[in-house]
Amino acid sequence: MLGLKALLDDGVEGAMLVMSRRSRIARLGASALIAGLLALHFGLKPCLIWVLAILACEGWVTYLQITFKPTGDRVRVRWMRLGPPSAFALVWAVMAVLCVLNGPGAMRYAGVLILFGMVVEGMRYAVSSPSAMLSLTVWPFAALAALPIAAPKFSMWDRAMALVFLAGLVGYVLDAVRTMRASARAREEAEAKALEASQAKSAFLAMMSHELRTPMNGVLGLAHALRGTKLDAQQAAYLEMIEASGHGLMTILNDILDLSKIEAGKLALEVAPFDIRKLALQTRAVWSESARLKGLDLVVEVGPGTPPWVTGDAARVRQILMNLVSNALKFTDTGRVVIRLDADDHERIRILVIDTGMGMSREQIDRVFTPFAQGDPTIARRFGGTGLGLSICRQLAERMGGEIIVSSELGSGSTFTVRLPLPVTAAPPATIADAPKPELSGARVLVVDDNLANQMVARAILEAVGAVVAVAND
Repeated sequence: MLGLKALLDDGVEGAMLVMSRRSRIARLGASALIAGLLALHFGLKPCLIWVLAILACEGWVTYLQITFKPTGDRVRVRWMRLGPPSAFALVWAVMAVLCVLNGPGAMRYAGVLILFGMVVEGMRYAVSSPSAMLSLTVWPFAALAALPIAAPKFSMWDRAMALVFLAGLVGYVLDAVRTMRASARAREEAEAKALEASQAKSAFLAMMSHELRTPMNGVLGLAHALRGTKLDAQQAAYLEMIEASGHGLMTILNDILDLSKIEAGKLALEVAPFDIRKLALQTRAVWSESARLKGLDLVVEVGPGTPPWVTGDAARVRQILMNLVSNALKFTDTGRVVIRLDADDHERIRILVIDTGMGMSREQIDRVFTPFAQGDPTIARRFGGTGLGLSICRQLAERMGGEIIVSSELGSGSTFTVRLPLPVTAAPPATIADAPKPELSGARVLVVDDNLANQMVARAILEAVGAVVAVAND
């Protein structure tokens, strides 16, 4: 527990040094102004003493900033936390008191303002370090308490009233600090609750997506098996609609599952050699019929510098490419969609999906990668979709160390460019997966599954290739 506290103290110490570095210009500017006023009203000697004191304090802080390293040493942490602010506060408080007691009217007024400014500066640290706040404010409060006592023209009544007002100021500062710390705690609790709710939401989505995919697999599997039976024209049309709707729903479920995995930080990426050119050709083969039905040309272009084999997660690269091509075909009515592969100068693979579709405005481009958002409110009604695909693509690309950028103009089509760091590799040796598949005709197969729909799907697929199937629940 003490080690954890020390590490937390290290973090506060580092944050304080950063704050000190940011306010250095303001400190030096104010110090130079004070030096000029001291030289003007008190002569060169007080000015020189002031400059030397400020330089000593700044040198101390600079040394601490240069040598700071989180060590867990609590003594060093306290020394670094309390030493520099206390030294600065003491120097400025002494200067302010001398100005008030011995200076002309402008210097006396400036001295009082400096003391109040030091109190305000100290309150900045109320949340991160109460001890640092105390070290910054104790000297100006002590100076404000000493001024009525040391001032020769103050009567006893004046001194008493001044101390009463000072006590009121102290009470106000303490109340402000208490409010600031309560607000900070409330914000931290709200952030913790929001994070917990986000994690619960991601876990719920992952669980629900998994539970929904199981019956959907049964629906699609049985629909596929039903296609192998004798159907009339109307039944075949109904079956086609069932399959299309089922595949659409499965796409949505997969998107939700992927999004929940990404948000929960549980998306694992595989690294293995794959043929990037073959992947592009397979994508074209999947969408070629959809392109043909819309009268579009779906073309694959491979740049001369594109390596055939690269290393990465082929499934996720395919998912990105499939989604981009699907969107391009969805929003293109005439012309063509091009899948272009090449490599840039930084040894990254570039995948471009170029279409001649409706294009997007700047406002639509700004929100096209936002989850559950689409470029136009009418798009969901006209084309369907959830607005998750492009968001998932971008997050997948970023998880792989890459990026997706889009360039588009209304009426002039869109170009999505994916840059991925996929190292070039040699073609892997032939594997068992490349060998001829075994003949299952006449084979006796035992299917074990506690889901009736899964049993029926497995039986239908295996019996279609001639296997003799037995089924068990467990």
